[in-house]
Amino acid sequence: MRPREEFRATIRSRLDELGWPSEEIVVERPGDPEHGDWSSPIALALARPLKRSPREIAAELVDGLRLDPNRFRDIIVAGPGFINVRLAPRYLQEVVREILTRSESYGGSDRLKGQQINVEFVSSNPTGPLHIGHARNAALGDAIASLLESQGASVTREYYFNDAGRQMDMLGASVHARYQQLEDPSFPFPESGYRGEYIRDLAEAMRDEVGDRWLRKPIEECGSEFREFAGKHMNEAIRADLARFRVEFEVWFNESTLYSDDRLAATIADLRNAGAVYEDDGATWFRASEFGDAKDRVLVKRTGQPTYLLPDIAYHRDKHERGFDTAIDVWGADHHDYAVRMRAALSALGYPSDWLRPVIYQQISLLEDGQEVRLSTRSDRIVLLEDLMDDIGVDVTRYFLVMRKGDTHMVLDLDLARRQTEENPVYYVQCAHARITSVFGRLEEPTWDPEASGVPETLDLLTAPTEIDLLRILDDYPDVIADAADALEPHRVTDYLESLARRFHLWYHGEHILVDNEPLARARLALARATQYVLRQGLGQLGVTAPESM
Repeated sequence: MRPREEFRATIRSRLDELGWPSEEIVVERPGDPEHGDWSSPIALALARPLKRSPREIAAELVDGLRLDPNRFRDIIVAGPGFINVRLAPRYLQEVVREILTRSESYGGSDRLKGQQINVEFVSSNPTGPLHIGHARNAALGDAIASLLESQGASVTREYYFNDAGRQMDMLGASVHARYQQLEDPSFPFPESGYRGEYIRDLAEAMRDEVGDRWLRKPIEECGSEFREFAGKHMNEAIRADLARFRVEFEVWFNESTLYSDDRLAATIADLRNAGAVYEDDGATWFRASEFGDAKDRVLVKRTGQPTYLLPDIAYHRDKHERGFDTAIDVWGADHHDYAVRMRAALSALGYPSDWLRPVIYQQISLLEDGQEVRLSTRSDRIVLLEDLMDDIGVDVTRYFLVMRKGDTHMVLDLDLARRQTEENPVYYVQCAHARITSVFGRLEEPTWDPEASGVPETLDLLTAPTEIDLLRILDDYPDVIADAADALEPHRVTDYLESLARRFHLWYHGEHILVDNEPLARARLALARATQYVLRQGLGQLGVTAPESM
């Protein structure tokens, strides 16, 4: 059991002994490390129900707390009634042994073993190349999947191609118009067509493949050929961009299969059997308002055409039938209301309320030369994922796109991202990893490397204040990873890595590692190697490399 959980469990046991209310027991890091390693405000929460002062409650709780003395050095009642504990130095020193023994598995657990989790992300319509908004989705979704895997879950990464419906017709019509314009520049372009330069590229590729076969042919006669050609090429381009971005999917799901396999009709039948469907004015409606939505929603129009909602419900029904315990969807900010709508539908189908966990992320602004770069998909003023990777690299792109909480608007400073100095946070973290490699490269006695000789028995020599600080944050890593996985918040990992790198650099500059004292040098080399393992493991959770040199 981790120290945080042991502290929490001990408080709960003491509450049971006293017969006091078992409130939610919050355990967190104190704002000031001088106040201890872990702190609980439980006494403050109990003040009202017990009608006593928090400090009195805290004192009585502490009087009977039985914590492992090998882990905890002391217990303190602080401030208005906080219960703070300090970890024993020997426990912190032994963290190095645990890290070196577990190596790359340190921080992982089997808490979610047996859980089948579907993480669907990116899912851009195959009507255009991936841009910076899709890039944030990809970085978030892939990091979330990795975090869940670190906790033992079996994760399926899935991409949903909206390859059915009006947007695909418009893609075909746009390419058809550009194809005709290759001969006749005056040929009219659809008012709502896709205007990016990629449409012209697709038109030229179409001409290279079929020649003049469709020149002067109306869209009604050859629209399906243009639609199929454009969709296939956009699908391939999206896959190529994602592969370069180090994102791989186990499942590529095509919306069109929902139509061909009669799953739309089966979905309506299930909703109808649940009493959640009715007919009105020639349309088929979902009683969404009875399941938490603001109003009822149309599933099938009077024309017989389904709305966007029906295939989306059918798609999630399909996920549920495939046996997933949880479905996580990474959606843009415009899906806030849609999440409510989808949960209403799944509730009507009888699924648990927490089966679907939408992750909503906000848009991105770019900053260059201190000025905001205005972006607009309508005017084709967009920054493509491909261009971003060319400009600042895959590592920096992935790291920067998860540095902020997903539901907050983020500003990506291109000048900072291009900078190869310690001002750049990913460079700062990677530099710590590379610096450790350089330390081992200077070893005159290779056997001092714990990878060669095992963990030294001199870890108790790690007593300098900067060493204790570094040990403390290394001990934090499993809790950080677990919390980030539970909250679906990868930015907690970047925050942690930057704090770890900062403490490492302070220790590196404050204490000599390769000292003449062999026992101390070996202990410090073990600490350095343990730090390197955690840096590499944390960066790997984000899909970022850990270079050996910078």
